[in-house]
Amino acid sequence: MNNEILVIDDNSDIRFLICNILKESGHTVRYAANYEQAVTEIKKKLPQCAIIDIKLDKGSKDGIDLLKLLMSLDKSLPVIMISGHANVQVAVEAIRIGAYEFVEKPFSSEKLLNYVKRALETTSLKKEKKIVEAKLFHSFDFIGKNLEILKIQKTINKLKLIESRVLITGETGTGKELIARKIHINSPRSDQSFVVINAALLKEKNYEKQLF
Repeated sequence: MNNEILVIDDNSDIRFLICNILKESGHTVRYAANYEQAVTEIKKKLPQCAIIDIKLDKGSKDGIDLLKLLMSLDKSLPVIMISGHANVQVAVEAIRIGAYEFVEKPFSSEKLLNYVKRALETTSLKKEKKIVEAKLFHSFDFIGKNLEILKIQKTINKLKLIESRVLITGETGTGKELIARKIHINSPRSDQSFVVINAALLKEKNYEKQLF
């Protein structure tokens, strides 16, 4: 499968090497040497994957700033950070912000291609999962326009903006899970997994381990 990858590295030799490795593997490649050039390429079109060097010459902004920019545009976009002189703290910060992987220079072509392959596969699976979940979810949508249903929908719209725990009570089969899914899919956490646990099946001795 042909994927477009954006390579950002201020070292022309390394940039040329990475681009050639990717092209030989069938990928379409765009590249940039600094933050400003990278922003120009990003504005043209978001790539399927980005490989960014931590340290970039020219200007005050570096690879971490580019990572933050890409995450603000698309959190699911896989970004592989590379560096020859970064410390553990920088690597941890990059992963915390949203980088898919952190690779130290020098690295083999096999290692780089493996990370790229895994990153693209993971992103593809996540997108497929969201499509399937969306289809399943919308097949169990609310039915009815009576006052009680409208009241519940109004409450859900209020809850989607609140960072708080929500307790939904009711008899079996009244739609508690449906309401929970509605709240989740309308919330800022909709890109995260929705996990269903049957509390009746939890064992008292190790329920904390099962939950957390």
